[in-house]
Amino acid sequence: MRSIVCAFSGELPTAWLAVFHRFERRIEKERFRIRVRLSSLEELPELVDVLVVPPELRDRATAAAGDAYLVVTTRQDAPAAADELVAQLRTGHTLRAERVVANEPRIVTHRGIREL
Repeated sequence: MRSIVCAFSGELPTAWLAVFHRFERRIEKERFRIRVRLSSLEELPELVDVLVVPPELRDRATAAAGDAYLVVTTRQDAPAAADELVAQLRTGHTLRAERVVANEPRIVTHRGIREL
């Protein structure tokens, strides 16, 4: 597993930005080699391993997700959903991910001054 996408539709709700940051911090804290992104459901990246959406987008996300693992959550339930996802990654039964090696150089991509 290499990517998690927190998807929204239309204008980005502030509450959904908080969900994105929750997943991003949780994955970073566990030192998994996973990229967490924020994207419109209509413009999903080509490779998505886990798709995180709010309940109102469940049906559309199911159609758009393809083989991606779907996580449906609200802002209030995001901490528990992130913890559950991390627990699944730790056990490695449903989802598997590599961990970052200590003192390994970090490779980042930039577009202008923004890190991608």
